[in-house]
Amino acid sequence: MFASPDAGVRPRLRDQARERLRAEIMGGVLAPGTLLDDDELAGRLRCSRTPVREALSDLGHLGLVEFRANRYTRVTVPRREDLVPTLQALGLLFGGVVRTTIPEFDDRRRALLFRRLGLLLDCMAETRWEWGADAVTPVYRSFIAECDNPLLAATLSGALDGLTYRLRHDDVRAALPWEHIRNGLVALRIAVDSRDGRLAERASSRIHLLPDPDRKDR
Repeated sequence: MFASPDAGVRPRLRDQARERLRAEIMGGVLAPGTLLDDDELAGRLRCSRTPVREALSDLGHLGLVEFRANRYTRVTVPRREDLVPTLQALGLLFGGVVRTTIPEFDDRRRALLFRRLGLLLDCMAETRWEWGADAVTPVYRSFIAECDNPLLAATLSGALDGLTYRLRHDDVRAALPWEHIRNGLVALRIAVDSRDGRLAERASSRIHLLPDPDRKDR
């Protein structure tokens, strides 16, 4: 998404700073709301302020950093009111991936993703299970890896961190209908097993709280 003409020669300081900060945000080292100071980050990352500022700008485009002019630059704070719109945005991209990808599965890929979805469902059945990008992102990335449409795969991949991060609100368990979402995951697993792309798209819509694409308005 942020590649440059010389990216194949050597990683730029901007790229290195961005990936280091992205990993720290996604890994929870930099918590939501953490203030990001150019000088402090430059010293810690052992580079000048310019690549740090460029990296923060890139992360702002990803939705991981937010800016308020003359006030602060900080790690994005997920908002409760964004939970459903964020999940729906994720579903619009994911639905296209599963619709086009699942009918092309061979036995190996079908078995792999069937098993991965089963593991996620088992985790959700645990009373202490909590939503987190570390739990669900591997599922999305598994489908991305199997997608033969490079533009569609790149679009979802580029948006994935920013969208899943915004779902890390403390009230996410209370704010979303998890039994409904779980039923959608069961349907997606069935669609994977039967290589049914249309059923998979409908299941994805259910998981992500979108209207059923096969339902006609009356």
